[in-house]
Amino acid sequence: MKQRTINRIRKNIALILSASALALIGMLGISAAYASSTLANAAPTTVGALKESLRPQGVPTNFVVTPNGYFAPQCVQVVHAQEKLRTDGSIQQADGALRTPAACTQAHYALNGSRVETNGAMTATAQRANPTISGWVESTNYASNINIGRIAASWTVPSAPNNQGNQVVYFFPGLEQLPTVASILQPVLGWNGYGDRAWTMASWNCCVNGTTFHSDPISVASGDGIVGDTYSTCGAGVASCGTWAIVSEDLHTGQSTTLYTNPQGAPNWVFGSVLEAYGIDTCDQFPANGLINFYNIAVYDTNGNQIGSPPWGQANAGGSTNPQCNYGIYSVWNGSTLYF
Repeated sequence: MKQRTINRIRKNIALILSASALALIGMLGISAAYASSTLANAAPTTVGALKESLRPQGVPTNFVVTPNGYFAPQCVQVVHAQEKLRTDGSIQQADGALRTPAACTQAHYALNGSRVETNGAMTATAQRANPTISGWVESTNYASNINIGRIAASWTVPSAPNNQGNQVVYFFPGLEQLPTVASILQPVLGWNGYGDRAWTMASWNCCVNGTTFHSDPISVASGDGIVGDTYSTCGAGVASCGTWAIVSEDLHTGQSTTLYTNPQGAPNWVFGSVLEAYGIDTCDQFPANGLINFYNIAVYDTNGNQIGSPPWGQANAGGSTNPQCNYGIYSVWNGSTLYF
């Protein structure tokens, strides 16, 4: 059964990866529109909403769930349309004026319960939450020997979970830095990310002075084709650009949400597809179709040249992970399927 599914996905990837579709992604990186209808007042799901047995010990219940772990509410900031996040954590508004969010003074916690101070130092480890694999369940990734200027990927919003509790599930491509991770740039599809038991998209960057930032989220629906496009806004050849755009777009509705941000360093750790989950203890809390297919994954260097065959590695949950949900990865140079 699984081999037949893999063969079917392989054929689908070959059909979808057409030149015209890639051209569409190229245009989105330049002209993606701001969302005209956002969930401006949405608040992320709280730790207290998760099943008690699935919370790492020591994480306060008023902390919120993000794609980067558990944060105090004041350490999660929204960067609205036409605003830009600067290196120092201040936000430049459309008229050029600056607003400075209150400083984050509280540590946050990684998915596995590790305590992370505002300066990035890890000081303690609490009880691990499941499922875990370096904080993520599954991913395709590679370390590039050159700086990256852009990554774009398409995928389809999956069906809702059959068991719709208070779990949070995220899917995204992304970029980080090596050997020292300073931030992560990620256009994120989330289930129940805002306590809504629904699908949303937002663009995220973590963690400037202990704060994680995101754009205004937009609503998306099962079956919608979506695109995540993360790119340098500098000209060709700028090895370490200080301004990037992270675009999350719903192709069905035409709605998008963009985070303009400083990456805090030159990205060279590339993630083509990631599954991250919180509050999962049964397999029916994942999307009901049991897989997600990322296609048209395109990686570019800082000169705008597409990298022909990114050497994707795979990281997926091992046998000790609970629950064990038929995790698996099938990948080609420009697409991947994550099974759960």
